[in-house]
Amino acid sequence: MAHSPETRTKVRQLYVEGLPLKGAAVTCDVSYDTARDWKAAAKKEGDDWDTARAAYKISGAGIDELNQQLVEDFARQVITTTRELETAAIPAAAKAQLLAQLADAYSKFSKAFSRINPEYSGLSVAMDTLKTLAEHLRQKDPAALKVLQLHLDDVGGILVKRYG
Repeated sequence: MAHSPETRTKVRQLYVEGLPLKGAAVTCDVSYDTARDWKAAAKKEGDDWDTARAAYKISGAGIDELNQQLVEDFARQVITTTRELETAAIPAAAKAQLLAQLADAYSKFSKAFSRINPEYSGLSVAMDTLKTLAEHLRQKDPAALKVLQLHLDDVGGILVKRYG
């Protein structure tokens, strides 16, 4: 299947901004192999996506921007992993275990990051993740967003109790 130049540009942009290559490919409805081939071909032509990614991460307003990017990168990875688990052909018990491990990793990330940078408390990271997830669903799956909205007040209350 041939993809438009805009699709290739979008995969590159998402990757440079911190999404794993597989996540960028899934987001743009491109196979991982195609995205990997595009990345390799671009490198041969002098466009090293990894160099662009590193430059993107260190550009901007310094450490605060890097910290914000770290939180956003992690949130994107959580969303990508969750979406991949939704369609994975594995038993429900295995999905539940993987989701529990993801939640544990998220919790550990939040605690560790808030120690390094107290400005980003667990609550702000959790709320930012919910906001990121809601925005993603608004763009990609409005029906799923409607289902999520039914639970946002309850989840927000739980997060405030846990972190606030």
